Parts: sequence; C-alpha cells; structure tokens
Amino acid sequence: MRLRTAVPAAGLLLILFSTPTLAQKTDVIVLFNGDRVTCEIRSYDEGRLQVKTDIASDIAVKWNKIVSITSDKSFEVETTDGLTHYGTLAPSTPPGKLDVVSRTGTDSIDFMSVVRISPIYQTFWRRWQGSFDLGFNYTQANNYFQFTFNGDAAFRRPTFELSTSLSMFFTSQEGVPSNQRATYTLQYEKYLKDRWLVVGFGGVDRNIQLGLDWRYSLGAGYGKDLVFTNRTRFTLIGGLVGMHEQPVTGDSANDLAAVVAAQYSSFTYDFPKVTIGASVAVIPYLTQGGRVRVNFNGMIKREIARDFYLSLSIFDNFDNRDPSTGQAKNDWGPVLSIGYSF
Repeated sequence: MRLRTAVPAAGLLLILFSTPTLAQKTDVIVLFNGDRVTCEIRSYDEGRLQVKTDIASDIAVKWNKIVSITSDKSFEVETTDGLTHYGTLAPSTPPGKLDVVSRTGTDSIDFMSVVRISPIYQTFWRRWQGSFDLGFNYTQANNYFQFTFNGDAAFRRPTFELSTSLSMFFTSQEGVPSNQRATYTLQYEKYLKDRWLVVGFGGVDRNIQLGLDWRYSLGAGYGKDLVFTNRTRFTLIGGLVGMHEQPVTGDSANDLAAVVAAQYSSFTYDFPKVTIGASVAVIPYLTQGGRVRVNFNGMIKREIARDFYLSLSIFDNFDNRDPSTGQAKNDWGPVLSIGYSF
C-alpha cells in the first residue's frame, strides 16, 4: 500500500520540479548564418546576449550576429534614447529589428539601439554584474612584494543603477617605507529624461604615500550622458562633496569641495572582447583656498577565455597640498593583473 502511494507521489514531484525547467527553454534566436538556437534568455548587456541551453548550459552570443529573437516571456528592453519598453519579444518583418509586443501595441526597435535586456522575472542576485582582478609580484633579490586587487559590481534597473568598487594597492620592500593605497566607493545614479542623471556617492580612501591615513566622503551631483550607445558611454558629472580627513601626522579636518568628473567606457563585440575605461575627477577645495586634488584611473581588459581577462590599468592620484606635509605629491603606477567577470 505504501509502495503504491509513493510511486504517484514521486511522479508528481518529478513533474513539479522538472516541467518548469524544461518549459523555460522556449526562446529562439536566429543568427546571420541561419542557425537557430532554442534557449532561455538570461540577459543582454555590453554586446553579449547571455542564454542558457540544454546542451551547452550558459553561453554568450554576440549581439551583432543575431537576426531575430522570439520569446513569449516579458522583458525590460532599454534603448539608447533612454526609454524602456516592456513586453514579449518577436522578430520583425522584414528581419533586422526587435519587436517588443505589449498589450498596448508593438514597438519595433533597431537592434543596434538596444542597450540592455532583462527578464522581468529575473531574481535580485541575477541583476548584479561585475568583475574582480588580482595582481601579485615578488622579487627575492631585494625582498620586494606587491599586491593589488580591483573589484566592482553594479545592480542595474531601467530607472537607476547602484554600483560599488574596491581598489587596493600594497608594496613592501626591506629598508623602504611601505606604500598603502585603498579606495572604496558606492554610487547611486537616478536616470532622468534626455540622459540626464542625479548622482549620490560616498567612499573611504587611504593613501600613505600622499600623507593620508583615512578620508571619508559623501556627496551628490548632477550629470549627463553625452554619448550613450550599446557600445560606448561618456558621462560628465558635477557636484559637491563633504569630507573628513585624518592625515598620517597632524589634526583631522572637515572640508567641503566641488567635484567635476568624466567617465568613459567602450568595448568591442568580437572575441577577444576588449574593454576600455577611464575616469578623471578634479576636486578643488572650497574650505582650503588653492588646494586641488586630481584622481585618474584608466584600464584596458582583454578577454583570454570565457569570463576571464587580462587587465592593464594605471592610476594617478595628485594632491597639491599633502595633508601631512603641505607639499605637492603625486602617486601613480601601472598594474598588470588577471581577472574574472560575472
């Protein structure tokens, strides 16, 4: 009697747990060479459509190789004009565009104007994207040690983006003072019409080379995306930032400063994928006449295998009035590392 009850129950459990998984892979993408891929669309960002198949599991399809997409699930589709479209996905007639079908009608969108695609059912954790890389160097002859870490993550929605980053640089050599540099930032961007945005940001800095033990910052600003395509973004931001600084030697101080920043990023579609990014911030102090800081970060990433990349970055931090000595100082250096993106 127990055996007869267990068999139908097991069959019911199998149906409950297996059927939705199989039913998810009903999306179809058609490539320029005529190949059809049946899959589950995960997301689209930075030139790659992430899909899941029964045979190859998760794969990335280059956006410029796709002719049409069909899905009966609901998606958020963000375009270069700052608009967000909601609905199912269908091929256009003639092919070459993406049709987003909703209850109110159909929006036919040029493929190259699509910036991001996110399933409406996508979980909170799957909306995060980011990367991290590590660098290490040791020379026995002079007992030189260098360690670097860079990591960033972003939670993106059609109306806002929350991003965070951590960068650490440490060197040690016998008979030479160590160089310690660390920066943590948290930034919130609220998207407005015509690619304008409101920005809130905060962070913690440490740079022994520049005479800074700790700096805590909190600020806000207003900006605009001057260039925004599915491959390139260039943003200008201006605002105010309040800071509490603790120098290596001397008393702590509270300051107010203006900030003018520019951010640039671009990438290529084809393998190996190459990503280029740069940011510069000019920070003139309002409470210390004549003091100006300039922070620059640049990087180039080259894909070496799926989700793995080789990174070459350079940082340059300048302060014309070191908080410990009052003298101008500059701290810069290149970093070569291997990283992973998710």
